[in-house]
This record gives sequence, C-alpha cells and structure tokens, in this order.
Amino acid sequence: MGFKRKGSRIEVGRAGRLQRGALSAACTVLDVSETGVKIESRLFVKNGDALQLVIDLEQGNTVTCGLQVVHARSPKFGATISSISPEDRERLAHILDEYAQNSFSRGRR
Repeated sequence: MGFKRKGSRIEVGRAGRLQRGALSAACTVLDVSETGVKIESRLFVKNGDALQLVIDLEQGNTVTCGLQVVHARSPKFGATISSISPEDRERLAHILDEYAQNSFSRGRR
C-alpha cells in the first residue's frame, strides 16, 4: 500500500461539531492538513459518508468545511476536505503556518 497523503498533518486536539443531515455530534479534531482531518467522535460513520465539520478556534473563531470519510475505524476516522470557503481555507492555512513556525522555533533551542 502506497503513501496517499499530500500534505503533512499537525496535531491540534481542537473541539468541533459534526453534522450529517439532522444528526449533530461533538467531536475532537485530532489532526489536520490542508486537505484532510483525523477526527474522534461517537457519531457512527462509514467510508464515503459526507459530513459538515465546524472546528472551534481561539477567540470564538471557527472553520467550517465539508468532509468525505475515507477511513473509518470507530471511534476515529479520517476524511478529506471536500468543500471549504476561501475565508475558512485562509484561516486553516494560518493555523498550519503558526504551527510550523512554533515547531521550527522549538526545534532551534
């Protein structure tokens, strides 16, 4: 089996909310990249499911995106980001940039 991930993921441990139709459930976003997420939740999902995710950030900001489940192993699953607004994509990129800068400075000490 080959390596499929396009970008590196960063551990974030952020609270979030998943929605599938009328169902809604709390979740923890374990890690994130520009193209996907790994999530832990009690919501039952299977490969191919389409979900909506809201990630809670600092100062009451959020990132909202559409997901497509690609790997489900309860209670965790991996998903690709299937839709995201330009504004939310920018917020997500900012989170990834901040993490990279913080990791770089910690590694230089």
